[in-house]
Amino acid sequence: MNDEKTSRSGGELGSEPADDRVTFPSQETLRRRRFLKTAAGTAGAAIVAGSSITQAQESGTDNSNEHYEVEPTPENIQWGIFDPDREPVLEIESGDTVTFGCVLTAPDEEDHEQYLLDNGIAHSDIFEPEVTVGNEVEREGPHPVTGPVYVEDAEPGDILEVYVKDIEVSAPYGVSSASPSGALPETDFPEGDSQVIPFDEERETALFTDSVGVSLEQDVAFPLDPFMGIMAVSQRPSTGPLDTIAPSYFGGNMDNRRLGVGTTVYFPVSAEGALFWTGDGHASQGDGEVSLTAIETSLSPTLEFTLHKDVPLDWPVAETDDHYIPMGFSEDLDDAMVNAIREAISILVHQEGLDPLDAYRLCSINVDFNIAQVVDDMEIIDATIPKSMFSDGGGDLSVEDLATYQY
Repeated sequence: MNDEKTSRSGGELGSEPADDRVTFPSQETLRRRRFLKTAAGTAGAAIVAGSSITQAQESGTDNSNEHYEVEPTPENIQWGIFDPDREPVLEIESGDTVTFGCVLTAPDEEDHEQYLLDNGIAHSDIFEPEVTVGNEVEREGPHPVTGPVYVEDAEPGDILEVYVKDIEVSAPYGVSSASPSGALPETDFPEGDSQVIPFDEERETALFTDSVGVSLEQDVAFPLDPFMGIMAVSQRPSTGPLDTIAPSYFGGNMDNRRLGVGTTVYFPVSAEGALFWTGDGHASQGDGEVSLTAIETSLSPTLEFTLHKDVPLDWPVAETDDHYIPMGFSEDLDDAMVNAIREAISILVHQEGLDPLDAYRLCSINVDFNIAQVVDDMEIIDATIPKSMFSDGGGDLSVEDLATYQY
């Protein structure tokens, strides 16, 4: 799959190659945000679905794909729920790219704008869609999610491949909460609190300092490493609406920091059109997300969608240039570990034709198992399998080989 991804992301669409840089908008862009980042050779943008969806036709190939924008407007965002009956905000085809406008998962304050002002954020720096969406969208759970996007021809039994081409940071701040609902017993910190964390745009860092009320004798700064806490296809429609808290077979609130720029995530399709949502932008997070949140912020991811027909998959699997990343989900951390090991063995069996017992041994020798998060009802452990240990560079695993737990 590595060779296939290189051919698709190495300039075929006439777009700039993705890298690991954090992209900040200018102050002027923050005031008149449009989000659409047209690539070299585009034929311009046109309104295709009202004022909150735009389209750019990318040229330069015989089979030009399209690049859409979904803006962070109240019409395009649900707050706290995945509803398979919701009217899609956009319909696309396999091969298309979408830039999503997403707003941060903020504390449940009555006045978000005033909360930011009270915590040292200048009015000119406030990302206005946060305020508009917060005022106009009914909250049915903790996470505002943008979507859904309908993928033509997607049906249950398919795989939707989602490649994270780019993530733009939309605001120069984020919010972090330490909650009684985190990983520690409620009695440790029964009150909890939320803190606004400013970003240094020039150095691309978050500032954990006494100037914003953090109790430190010295400043702490760390690099921004943005990723989307939520990427999800629809649950089975017969399930009905679900809140956005617990991740599951459809993805959802995975809060996995390894799913940033340059990562591909494969989702099992369970509904007609797949119905894809994203949101819960994170500027930085440690494994575990133990206090309940990361640095929540408004992000704008650019995602490329590819449909694979009639390929079974039970749980999401991720891939980067350097690693395969199967994941184990469970309400119990020990069971999540068991599931992650089984997923890793399955990939190793199909990568080199390894005997399952040898693959199990290899998991102990050269595969890292990481606690992605432990605070979202369904806990996740991921396995990072280095492609470098294979003589062929680990590039010959096909999408068909990702079918879950099949050794």
